[in-house]
Amino acid sequence: MSRAHLYLFSDASPSDWMVKGNDEAWRTVVNLVFQSDPDLQEEVDSGKNHFEVLSQDQLYTDFMTDFLSHLPSGVLRKWNTRGGYKSRLCYALGMVQHKYKPIVSACSFQEKTLRASKAMLLESYNRNIGAGGGTGPEKMKDTKKRIQKSRFGANFRSHQEAQSSENQFLVLLFMAWFIAGQYTFYRKNMVTRGPQGFDPLDLTIISDKLSGDDDSRRNHEQNLRKLIDPESGTARVTLTRSTLDVPYSGDILANNITGWLNAAISDPGGEFAQKAKAIDYKNVWAGWKILLGSVDKPQFIPALSRLTAIDNS
Repeated sequence: MSRAHLYLFSDASPSDWMVKGNDEAWRTVVNLVFQSDPDLQEEVDSGKNHFEVLSQDQLYTDFMTDFLSHLPSGVLRKWNTRGGYKSRLCYALGMVQHKYKPIVSACSFQEKTLRASKAMLLESYNRNIGAGGGTGPEKMKDTKKRIQKSRFGANFRSHQEAQSSENQFLVLLFMAWFIAGQYTFYRKNMVTRGPQGFDPLDLTIISDKLSGDDDSRRNHEQNLRKLIDPESGTARVTLTRSTLDVPYSGDILANNITGWLNAAISDPGGEFAQKAKAIDYKNVWAGWKILLGSVDKPQFIPALSRLTAIDNS
């Protein structure tokens, strides 16, 4: 039996944190997944970074070469690039998706929905991921009533601490919960039920630099790390981010797709919603959901239902 190893590029749009008074705004978190070649497992075990391993992965390099060939000057740029880049990016994905079948898992939500789901999210996190057994975290608040210290179940068993404002805390908690759900899904399908002959599943999350962090201060990254807790080894999940001066291709592609999907969900009758619907979303967008407000358990609907509702109105 060989180990399966996934790289998950995680990004959020339009920014990492929520802003009070912005309740109607849409936000989207995207996880772009690549399975590394099992023949490169020794490279992973030796401690090589994702950009070193994936640069040797034939499927990844073929996908990127083909994808870049459809972009202006063959260069990936950030989603907020002006001019015709965004439209060309959408076209490029449409040109390669049938051959390479990129795996996109995404969740869109309005800020008011995530706030209304706070109690449900905490309970689900502690019940399904942490050791709290659904009891919820212990919380301490400062004079401005911001959550400053919370105790969470992390790495599916142990407890860790994270310090952040409530706007930041909710997004970090949601990201950890979403990533844990991804890990469980792939573990069941690739290891427990899958025919591929894999035994354990390792997951490396490459997070975009979180707002407020820099090379010397990584407080939010450490908080997310504590929620996921990769060090104990129970869940076989690790968190990292690219350190190259030039952003890595997987990071920029995740940024592009996140910006595209958030533009589409924010304006379901607009240009980028139409371009999203033009993609064979049964393959590409099947993992794109909308979080519904809930006090009991997480509830979702397919994101394309919001886009196609415009056509039927």
